[in-house]
Amino acid sequence: MPTAGAERLLDRLAKGQAPPVVVLLGADPYWRDLCRRKLLEALVPESMRDWAVTRFTADEASPSEVVGRAQMQPMLAPRQLLFVTEVEAWEKGSAEKGSPEKPKRKDPLAVLEGYFSDPAPFTVLVLEAVKLDQRTRFARLLGEHALVVELDVAGADPTRLALQLARERGLELDPGAAAALVEATAGRAARMAVELEKLACYAGESGRISAADVGALVVAEGSAQVWELAGLLAAGKRGPALELVDDLMSRGETAPKLVGALAWIYRKLVTAAEVPAGAAPWQAARQLGMRPEAASAAVEHAHRLSRAQLADSLMGLAEADDRLKSTGADDRGVMAFLMARLSRPVALRKGNKA
Repeated sequence: MPTAGAERLLDRLAKGQAPPVVVLLGADPYWRDLCRRKLLEALVPESMRDWAVTRFTADEASPSEVVGRAQMQPMLAPRQLLFVTEVEAWEKGSAEKGSPEKPKRKDPLAVLEGYFSDPAPFTVLVLEAVKLDQRTRFARLLGEHALVVELDVAGADPTRLALQLARERGLELDPGAAAALVEATAGRAARMAVELEKLACYAGESGRISAADVGALVVAEGSAQVWELAGLLAAGKRGPALELVDDLMSRGETAPKLVGALAWIYRKLVTAAEVPAGAAPWQAARQLGMRPEAASAAVEHAHRLSRAQLADSLMGLAEADDRLKSTGADDRGVMAFLMARLSRPVALRKGNKA
């Protein structure tokens, strides 16, 4: 269920109609990444992207610099894509007044308006902003000349979105599961997509997800500190790890849910151990199917552990899950024992390479 603006963009790309200027407006990272990806796939073959894709930040690049690049024929490619983030800086700059001490730079609106009136046929210019003041000349200019893609739509039904994202991954959510997922992720598309990848691993070939599965594996939005917990464990910091577990449980997270989240993370760490230490965030993200920040953290944590320790950690998590499912289990005691097992001193782990 794309937003209305995203749907228009995807429809035009599917028909081979590339708008000369696109504005991605809103904070939702899922829809922003989807639009970027679809633009790349539709307009620039992967083999040409080193020459035909350029990224700017409006806080560092002026409209004149970007327009100059847009008017320059790309090398070794028939078409180019220019992405400009944080264009709120241009909106602010267009409102600044000059002074004798600091003369005003060339009006960014005049530069952009001149380009919009005669855009380069070989360039698609993508401007990105979280929010623009629609009362300004800058916002009105973009509205007149660009395809504005609204990424955040008030009133959109997040449950329908959850069901669509699940179908795209070959999953079947029952209504209760969809509602539970929306509640746990605060209806954020990017977070739902990440959690559905985790649920897909859990569901296996059946592809069916129940509300109980969501409750068991999805850590609620307000407690997304499990990666921090994994980092403490990888560093052998048992005390702080147990303190964080106590804090999470005092705020309503259950032991089975935390164990399920940690098990998913440790399975990611097994894969992350194969990524070279110091790999660029985008490279790690591509190999792990995660956000760049989380992928970098996964690689860092994984390289602190041996293969034997990772295997033992997964075994310990499975045993903890079994104990928590037994009648009369002491959740706090099970978690304390698990933290001890997962946080054995780094020196001992490194000496046990497999």
